[in-house]
Amino acid sequence: MAFRKLLQRLTTSDADLDRERLRQFCADVPGVTRIVDAQPRQEITVAGEISSLRIVPRAGTPSLEVTVKDGSGSLVIVWTGRRHIPGVTPGKRLVLSGRGSPQGAGGRLMLLNPRYELL
Repeated sequence: MAFRKLLQRLTTSDADLDRERLRQFCADVPGVTRIVDAQPRQEITVAGEISSLRIVPRAGTPSLEVTVKDGSGSLVIVWTGRRHIPGVTPGKRLVLSGRGSPQGAGGRLMLLNPRYELL
């Protein structure tokens, strides 16, 4: 049995192992919903890791746009009027709460100015 697990770990890509570790970490946080299970227009709480961030001009003011992944999917977080939030950097893990809204043709979820807690 141990040999089978070792063989699986050696043949699995690093990206798949990282995604599985992140999925397990997020599942262990109490009271969160997986991103793939989150429904639009519902109050949700998700845990995840910041994969990217960028500053996007919206209506003449800057907005900090962050992509968060939890191993099951991803969502976009937008903080309006912000260029930087201390501690919010790629690779950081956090818990977010807010009302999800569908964004774009793919229906990817977006949270606008959510409550957050850095982990």
